[in-house]
Amino acid sequence: MPTDEIARYMETTPKSRALWEEACRYLPDGDSRHSIFWKPYPIFTESARGAVVTDADGAERLDFINTMTTMILGHGPAPVLEAAREQMDCGLAYNSPNRHQVELASLLCERVPSFDQVRFTNSGTEATLNAIRAARAYTGRSKIAKVEGGYHGTHDAVMVSLRIDPTSGGDYENPTPVASSTGLAEGTLDQAVIIPYNDVDVARGILERHRNELAAVIVEPVMGSVGMLPADAGYLKMLREFADDSGALLIFDEVISFRVLPGGAQQHYGITPDMTALGKIIGGGFPVGAFGGRSDIMSMYSPLSGPVINHGGTFNANPVTMAAGVATLTELTPTVYRRLAELTEMLRQGLRQVCSELEQPALVTGLGSLFGIHFTDQPLRNYRDIAACDKALSERVFMGMLNEGFLLAPNLVGAMSTELGEVEVDAFVRAFRRVLQRQI
Repeated sequence: MPTDEIARYMETTPKSRALWEEACRYLPDGDSRHSIFWKPYPIFTESARGAVVTDADGAERLDFINTMTTMILGHGPAPVLEAAREQMDCGLAYNSPNRHQVELASLLCERVPSFDQVRFTNSGTEATLNAIRAARAYTGRSKIAKVEGGYHGTHDAVMVSLRIDPTSGGDYENPTPVASSTGLAEGTLDQAVIIPYNDVDVARGILERHRNELAAVIVEPVMGSVGMLPADAGYLKMLREFADDSGALLIFDEVISFRVLPGGAQQHYGITPDMTALGKIIGGGFPVGAFGGRSDIMSMYSPLSGPVINHGGTFNANPVTMAAGVATLTELTPTVYRRLAELTEMLRQGLRQVCSELEQPALVTGLGSLFGIHFTDQPLRNYRDIAACDKALSERVFMGMLNEGFLLAPNLVGAMSTELGEVEVDAFVRAFRRVLQRQI
């Protein structure tokens, strides 16, 4: 009989529970982010330093998700804090440009193959929103193709067919757009074309039926929050060819996959999109987003030429975030990326070995410093495959890993930081073995 991990969790987190109950008086379900809620209630974090997160009850956990992949240098890295403090002494935000945004833009344009020019926002959601708006303005078309299950933020255009019950999504070869939230604007679903991930023939067939209506195809090169599932190179190549043939723009959402290499997953695959959306790691832990691409597209944002597209935001490219971002990217050398990838592959292999030895069907996915654990005996190609995995076991293992002192996302996806090493990887694998043994 599986161990009751929830009972153990509730016994050791009474202060978090009390804080959550108080929070529910003022916040729906006690928080402002759906992605970090879990039953029966989440821990409340008091502090984080390096690889360790400490909760309200004083329990320490090793962080293997790092604020949904953001903290690639761990929590509170000295170079980032120093840069932010130095800037804060000079002011928090200005009503004019600052030199740090020029430095960060220069670093990104040097590294990201698709960036001729870039603009900054305060979130990945804003980044994908502006990339899509640019595609519509540039092409004069309105429909957007997106992958079923792909997450691109919370604006209306992309809150479609995300984390849905696959039975509501229609036929696999002709998916039905499904609202992933109530309150979407009328006509939103009519503007969405849904394609399966990693199926060249089916996806191309759907795209061809809409080739003259599509402003853009937006895709995560690594499907992030739902499972850290890398795209097949052939699939991305097909999307690039379709965009070239049809006149649609290809947008890579690399908010998560920018962790793969200094130039992101597009560097790994050798496939350059027309536009790219970034976020998370490029702000060093401060709120940030960025979108960029070819200069002929980005010129539509120039105030000297209209602008064709208006883009405001009081805190866009604020100097504290920009300074922190410069410090972070400066630390992220090719050597650092290689080491992160090596450690994460060590972790993935260790988890696979545990599952094999315990005869528990599982697949461990990921690329670079990203990983996901899926309990299934079937191949994983797309969202519907992920949705068919054993969620009940995943939830028990997540809770068990919390009890063992390790923090993941509730669906068992994770991301390494430079504060983690071989010792921590070995400890994670051994804890995973103990938890899995209790549950099977």
